Amino acid sequence: MKKANFVVSGAFTLFALAIIFLSRSYPPSNHGVPGPRMFPLIIATLIIISSVVLFINTLRMKPEDDVPVDLTSRNVLNVYITIAGLIVYITLLPLLGFITTTSIMLLLFFKWFSRYAWWKCLLISVLFTVGIWALFSIVLNVPMRYGVLI
Repeated sequence: MKKANFVVSGAFTLFALAIIFLSRSYPPSNHGVPGPRMFPLIIATLIIISSVVLFINTLRMKPEDDVPVDLTSRNVLNVYITIAGLIVYITLLPLLGFITTTSIMLLLFFKWFSRYAWWKCLLISVLFTVGIWALFSIVLNVPMRYGVLI
């Protein structure tokens, strides 16, 4: 577990540094109004802080707490499925559009991770997707790209 924690800590630190490097090209704050650069910098800083905390806690870990990581357990399988689902989601988003792709992804995730009936999963995923779409499109005036299906 210690080795895995060190690898994860290092990988996320490198990822956060890449975010900081890439966000340098975004416009900065303007007259006290936060610009597009602010949010990625905040997230990257929080990732680095979390990585440092994980690194320090791993250094302080007692030898009896250092258990091997089982990469075939049910919980790890759920992580693999989530990563694969998000990769498919990102791939299909420009093709099918936000509403269709997000509704399908949420429906499948709700059904996989919960014991709700299909109709409840469908209702929750559609309502959540429409709510997010309304928040960004109507309230925040963020233009949403549409695909073939909406």
